[in-house]
Amino acid sequence: MITISDSYLYSLNSIAEIFRKEGLIITNLYEFGVITGSAEDKTIRKLYKHKEIISLTEDNQVNIAPPDSLIQ
Repeated sequence: MITISDSYLYSLNSIAEIFRKEGLIITNLYEFGVITGSAEDKTIRKLYKHKEIISLTEDNQVNIAPPDSLIQ
């Protein structure tokens, strides 16, 4: 989840387009400055450099083996 600074909300669509070109797959774009989506690690590192972003939260996927598997 990416939160854009209030100072840049007027250009939210342009910012989202820049992020798309950098590799972000946008799933939701909210007019109040929140963008959700997915990206590879190298894209996320690029996104951290944008001054318009005040918050970037990463979710990581976790796989848990079934209870009866050999490796726990």
